Amino acid sequence: MGTQKAVTSLDQALEAHSIWKSKLLAAVETGEVLDAVKIKRDDCCELGTWIYSEGKRLYGHKPEFTTLVEKHKDFHHVTSIVAGIVNAKNTETSIAMIGRNSQFSAASMEVGMAIILLKKAVAAESSESVEIPR
Repeated sequence: MGTQKAVTSLDQALEAHSIWKSKLLAAVETGEVLDAVKIKRDDCCELGTWIYSEGKRLYGHKPEFTTLVEKHKDFHHVTSIVAGIVNAKNTETSIAMIGRNSQFSAASMEVGMAIILLKKAVAAESSESVEIPR
């Protein structure tokens, strides 16, 4: 995977993870049952699949990648807890758990920042010049 493709994938991952709030709120409104077990798995989404394959191979040595892995796991863990409350049809608690200053909100922001930081590190790596020894 080239640097540009990695940056594009990270942009898509950022967008995909940012819409989880809307997905959760929609499930509260419609009564949709969410698969909390699958949501908890951090290897089932597109970003998780990339993390445990090409991302690890290409960027596993970067501290920003390690941070992303940790924040991504945390995000899926917290999101699965919220999904369980949504599935229990506890509307007030669900909305509070999704809202501002919630654990979900913090986890969402942290995974977003981790994606952005890795994206910047990947872009910086591609623009570094190589010195030729004399």
